[in-house]
Amino acid sequence: MVGDGIPPAQFMSVVSDPSSKDLLVMGDWLQTAYVTMNVTKPPFDKLEVRQAVNMAINRDRIVRLINNRAVPTGQVLPPAMPGHDPDNKGFAHDVEAAKKLLATAGHPEGFSTELYAMNVDPHPRIAQAIQQDLAAIGIKVEIKSLAQAEVIAAGGAGTAPMVWSGGMGWLTDFPDPAGFFGAILSCAGTAEGGWNWAKYCNKNIDARVAKADSMVKPEQAEARIAEWRSIFGDIMKDAPWAPIYNEKHITYHSARIGADRNVFIDPFDTPLNYRYIYAKDAQ
Repeated sequence: MVGDGIPPAQFMSVVSDPSSKDLLVMGDWLQTAYVTMNVTKPPFDKLEVRQAVNMAINRDRIVRLINNRAVPTGQVLPPAMPGHDPDNKGFAHDVEAAKKLLATAGHPEGFSTELYAMNVDPHPRIAQAIQQDLAAIGIKVEIKSLAQAEVIAAGGAGTAPMVWSGGMGWLTDFPDPAGFFGAILSCAGTAEGGWNWAKYCNKNIDARVAKADSMVKPEQAEARIAEWRSIFGDIMKDAPWAPIYNEKHITYHSARIGADRNVFIDPFDTPLNYRYIYAKDAQ
């Protein structure tokens, strides 16, 4: 499997090699990587500040840092998830508009904050890109590049103003939008040690989620997904996150390995469903 540590030149040479077209398999994953902002503490308690952060970050540039092994996003749900809204592009990259929002929020000169990020490549580089983007609108970011466990602990404790979730981006193993809410965006998830690092709690959203999850009849399935789509759209109106990208599931396998191509990129079996993979030359 192609991982974060593959040098860009080597990765691109594999992708562009015609002999690799049957060995390199790419597909969608049920994953979103994002920046959280602690909505309970200044300055991120102001909606305009959170919107400004969303507008300041150049998602396309970040995707290029990881060899285009992802697609930029402005919403919570990934493309492969029911409820994803293909028409919702999120906040456009707009530095001048972001500056105006900061001024409206009472920070015309910006402010200083911290961004916690995992210290394994490529995440320090991504954190630096975010740092540069936010500097362009006056936000001075100190990067706390730490071991994964320390970043998770700071996020759960609520001591991290911002967290880059890369390497810890949410990846659910079942195709239901509920998997992208309970632990990471619900009021219950804000508890000490929880994974709702934005500490976002909207009781009206929680009530709508409970209603959506009570729609269990087959004839309610379409309406349920439509409600989830609306719920996640409204969550992003509150902007507790700056969603950045959805990773692609990429597998490069030996020519002697056989299986249906979809097995190599099955979004529900991580990393692979080995029961359906075999060696062609095995006796």
